[in-house]
Amino acid sequence: MGSGVPLLNEYKEEFFWKRFPQTLLGGPKFKLGYDAPVYVYLNQLVIFLLPWVVGGIFTLLIELGVMDFSVGCYVYGPLMALFVMLTQAISLFVQKKRSANVINPQNVLAEDDEIDFMSCCGVETIEFVVPVKKFKINIILHALVSGPMCALGLWYLLPATLNALYNSNIGATVILYILGWLTLCIAQYPLTVGAPPEPASFRTLDTYEILPLMRPFYVFVFVAFDLLARHFTEFVTANVYLHILFIFLPLLWTLGVLPPLDALFPWMFERILVDLLGGSPMASDLRLILMLLASVSVYLAAYFISNNLVTVTVLATAGYLLSTDLGSLGSRLLEMCRKDNNPKTDFSILNKKKSNFFIVWSFKELHLIVTILVGGIAAVINYFSTQISTDVSTILGYVIIGLLVIQNMLGDIQSVYVFFGFWRNKLYPSSIQRSTIFQRGKGRLRIVGNIRRILLDWVSPTVMLVYLSLRITTFPATSATLAWTVFGATRAFRWIWQSTPQALLEISIVHILSIAFPSDALLQSTDVATQLLLVSLCRDRFAQFCNKIYFYITVLFTSWNDKKQRHKTTAPTILLSILFFPVVICVITAASVLSAPLLPIFTLPIFLIGFPRPLRSWPAAVGASANTNPDTVYYQQLAVQLAEPLRTAFASGSLGDPVPGSHYLIRYQDRTVWILVLERGCRYVTISVKGLELQETSCHTVEAARIDDVFETAFEHENGVPCCTFNKYPLTVLTPYDATVVKAYSDARNVLTGIIDSPESLALVASSFIKALVWVMLHHNVKSKKDKLHNIGNSPVRPASVRSKKMSSIRAPSGVKKRNQTASAKKASEHVTEVHINQSWESFRSDSILSRKQSRAKSLHSSIASIPDSIWSDDNESLALEPMGRNKQNKVNLVTGVTNRQNWSSKSKEDSAYFSPLKETVHHKSVNQGFSIPGSVLDNYSDDEKGIFDDDLFGLPAVDINKPATSQQHPVFSKAQPKHGFKPVTNLAGSMQFSSPYSSTLSLPLKWREIPVEQSKLDTLLSKFPKDWYQHVLTLLDLDAVGKSSAEVASELMTDEVLMGIYAQLVMACYAVVNVLGIIGSDVVSMGPSHVYKVYTGDIPWSPALDWLTDDKELHQLVIKAYRYAFKLMLDQVLLGEASSNEELQEYFEEYENDLYIGCENDAGWGQAIRDGKPSLFSLMHDPIKGTYNSRVLTLQDTTLQIGKLNSEVVRGQWANLSLELLYFTNDDEERYSIQAHPTILRNMTVQAADPPLGYPIYSSPPMSLPTL
Repeated sequence: MGSGVPLLNEYKEEFFWKRFPQTLLGGPKFKLGYDAPVYVYLNQLVIFLLPWVVGGIFTLLIELGVMDFSVGCYVYGPLMALFVMLTQAISLFVQKKRSANVINPQNVLAEDDEIDFMSCCGVETIEFVVPVKKFKINIILHALVSGPMCALGLWYLLPATLNALYNSNIGATVILYILGWLTLCIAQYPLTVGAPPEPASFRTLDTYEILPLMRPFYVFVFVAFDLLARHFTEFVTANVYLHILFIFLPLLWTLGVLPPLDALFPWMFERILVDLLGGSPMASDLRLILMLLASVSVYLAAYFISNNLVTVTVLATAGYLLSTDLGSLGSRLLEMCRKDNNPKTDFSILNKKKSNFFIVWSFKELHLIVTILVGGIAAVINYFSTQISTDVSTILGYVIIGLLVIQNMLGDIQSVYVFFGFWRNKLYPSSIQRSTIFQRGKGRLRIVGNIRRILLDWVSPTVMLVYLSLRITTFPATSATLAWTVFGATRAFRWIWQSTPQALLEISIVHILSIAFPSDALLQSTDVATQLLLVSLCRDRFAQFCNKIYFYITVLFTSWNDKKQRHKTTAPTILLSILFFPVVICVITAASVLSAPLLPIFTLPIFLIGFPRPLRSWPAAVGASANTNPDTVYYQQLAVQLAEPLRTAFASGSLGDPVPGSHYLIRYQDRTVWILVLERGCRYVTISVKGLELQETSCHTVEAARIDDVFETAFEHENGVPCCTFNKYPLTVLTPYDATVVKAYSDARNVLTGIIDSPESLALVASSFIKALVWVMLHHNVKSKKDKLHNIGNSPVRPASVRSKKMSSIRAPSGVKKRNQTASAKKASEHVTEVHINQSWESFRSDSILSRKQSRAKSLHSSIASIPDSIWSDDNESLALEPMGRNKQNKVNLVTGVTNRQNWSSKSKEDSAYFSPLKETVHHKSVNQGFSIPGSVLDNYSDDEKGIFDDDLFGLPAVDINKPATSQQHPVFSKAQPKHGFKPVTNLAGSMQFSSPYSSTLSLPLKWREIPVEQSKLDTLLSKFPKDWYQHVLTLLDLDAVGKSSAEVASELMTDEVLMGIYAQLVMACYAVVNVLGIIGSDVVSMGPSHVYKVYTGDIPWSPALDWLTDDKELHQLVIKAYRYAFKLMLDQVLLGEASSNEELQEYFEEYENDLYIGCENDAGWGQAIRDGKPSLFSLMHDPIKGTYNSRVLTLQDTTLQIGKLNSEVVRGQWANLSLELLYFTNDDEERYSIQAHPTILRNMTVQAADPPLGYPIYSSPPMSLPTL
């Protein structure tokens, strides 16, 4: 794999050689890859050399004494600014003058990037040579930058200036003058034209055209030193060397060593905060800037306070406060401020939250108390420092050394390896497979961790605080020395809280040096604060140097030792590395001093200095983007569960010292978790959790196998751990540290061959489907109508219903004639009297009134039926109205059509007797079809109630209510027929003759009652309806009503055969749509497992009745849910034994409802169930290639996760190479060498863990702050 894979493919290699001259010269395109006219190159050359030509004329005039240098600079600068503006103005003018009707001839045989140039000043030539800037304001801005830069550059490169620096050395002056002006032209060209391709690219897009300012910025830095050297002699020596370095700027730009501005300032701010002020790298740029401002404010206060006691007290107090998690504190305050701006906020509750928040922050987290104690201790010790013997500070120094040794030992004891990851710790549990034994062993080590936590969090900082208060008592008087002393003191008093283990090491080194060299003049002349500052810088850079040396040796060794990593360039590279080893050491040292990543080109043993960048390596906000997919939800759930174990591990020290920039890897089953430490401070650690893809590639699998081997050799020793057990993979970038137990989903997949294709299993699915439908329908209706059930029996008896009172206030339209019909008046009065004993409308109105608008036309006749005979009917309100006239005996109504019912037939005498009440109820609606018409005023009704009276559903003429109803439908209603592809053959959408007052609350929605299945077909299926199971489920429902228990209500409902009948009709209709109507000529057993899988995934076989089911999403979802329950019930009964009673079935269904999510992996509910921590999830899958059906079961259980630590410099180096390769070389080939599997440095996984768009993690969390108190 190694030697056969090219570093760059042929096309990318040609592309690189096109853009390399642009990078070297600042932008001119002198290599196009095709033949272009000479004037194209000449135009670019003129623009490139014009600053040098004009500058050379002014240089000659100044050297000859014709013009003073100041006049020359003042004239030359504006000329160059004018040149930039004119060039861009001409380009803009010419391109805008292009006529729309001029067709530019194009060569169809030319390459995609090839341009046909027509003339020297043609539009296409100007567009190519001088592209217009994206933002017009940048034309002025870049011109204003170009003028001062060229003017100061003229002064900087005057022969007189160079002769003064190099003692009139003509050779040095000529070389520096020529190469210096070449550097100045390279820096100026991007301001005139545009930025060249830069190897040092931090962002993928230069949105605001900042990149052209990068090279001029570094020119200004060099010129600034020259100006300082002209006024301060201290900078003269530095100016001499900087003039030499100035001519190498093009080389540094080409190699990508100097960072772009968007990376330079965050890196510089981070280094100032960490190296000089004792802070921590921050999780975001905003936090970094705010923390830097706060830290600088403390520094300035200490610098200008003349009283030493006050200075020490301020530094000690501020040092503790700034080391706490102020980022999370600011986020909370910002959140509360946003709530304050919400006018709907309850301010009393908000104020209570505020007070509680500050109480918790001040007292529970102990920040206020510790701040007062720290300030008091520092003030008292410093005040009496002159009276305390120097032996006390000496003793404290030894105590600090002892604490350093003890805390390191206690931390190593808890890790699986000791002595830098080489020797297996015998005190660590030998195996993690036996959970009980492992937890017992971890419990013993947890005691060690608690002791270390006390020593590290409280004892060590207090001892170091006393030591510093004794040693840092005075500050020098001179300003230059005072500045560094204050830097050292500010850092020291904060560092003991910010990073206690490293502070112990630094103070121990300073104390050892003071004891070992008591009379050394340099040590005696340097105060303790400055010594600590220097030691901290050396300690940090030395740690980086060691990690970079390890990186270099690992890549060099594996490039030859691993046959798959050998490339045709490997042998020459190794030879050159040996010959130029001193150069390699210099490169590594320079990268360490700059705190920059060591960049291996294409991860070969050829190393360059990557440009300095913040420790988090990427410009975007942490967690801002990820390549999310359905597997992302697993990491979302796991990230929350990892917080507590990681907090404990960081606090106890079992994961080593979590310095910012550290990387940890967690691996279990097929999941890989990547953890980046962003911040670290006083009793808190801020991390970001990333999840890598679950669908592993071949390269990913190779590295995952190596990770599994590394963890297995570290944690799996069933027969005990011998004394001399060493790490078998010492050069691997991953070092195992610890294992922890978390709640995570285990993934089990099984092939269902032999089960799902069995005829008995398929028949069991069909029979279970009916029972599942009963369970799902009843539970769903109880949940949706529970409030209505509780109101029954609680409403007082009223003389008329609420609905009747509303309707009585509405008058009939004026177009209706009055008719004196005594018989009808009498009949209406009987209806009203009957309604008087009914309950209120709000308590009894059925779903036939509050139905969907699309079902009104279908069920008009039955939805607004006449007053029924039964007082417990589903629709129990009188729609009788008063006429417009004074004679209230006259009643009128509109024709609403005649109910067209089919006589139901039954299959047996038992079914006929069982469903006879339902027949009578439906047949009763064809009698007494007189209706009362509402008026035109409907303001007092809800939207659902108003929908019944749509204009499309009512009309004239009015009909005498004494006349018998006819079967002829009014033409008006023909327009209101349903638009669906089915006809509701069996319509239950009328008033039901329920025998229980509670039945109406469990009645079905109107849409569900319009069953598009012929009654004859239903009659053949009704015998399958499980009556005993239906009654058993009723006893399980929460049916508590006012004055009656749930059991009493259930017993009444079980006797209501009408309610049972409509549920039987609905259940068997749904069964028919799924298992009968769509498979005409066959049955579910003959259809095989494909039918089961299709219905499980929601693909029900088509039939004319399917639209009735799919148009109602709620009903459709319930049917699919019931079918999934049925399939899982079948699988459980096959594997665990058949359920022999209703109680056993009840246990199965209750488990499915409460502890199990049954669905498909692409369902929205699947991800939500994982986020909610559902105990188990089940899905059915189909492999079309193998032709098998598989089940997948996720179970939330205690899982042992193995945690290892990655070498941070290896990760940073590979990320730096990734940025160079993709952004500059544009080498996005999926088979490129630099992403092939590398088991030692985990190259493929490291690339994947990078931030998008260069990397592709499927999950990336925002910063997570973990308190370690």
